[in-house]
Amino acid sequence: MKWSQFFSTTIGKKLLVGATGFFLCTFLIVHLAGNLSLMKDDGGQAFNLYADFMGHNP
Repeated sequence: MKWSQFFSTTIGKKLLVGATGFFLCTFLIVHLAGNLSLMKDDGGQAFNLYADFMGHNP
């Protein structure tokens, strides 16, 4: 069975939806943690580190 045929089955579709949902939840948690670094009382240094990491992340 080819990969293109696998993703046309119900199990393949469910795995694809599950992987996409996991990626989106992980994306939200990482960005929430980065944005919550604004609440840290260090004069914005933690957020600047986060923003620099996101700006240079390939």
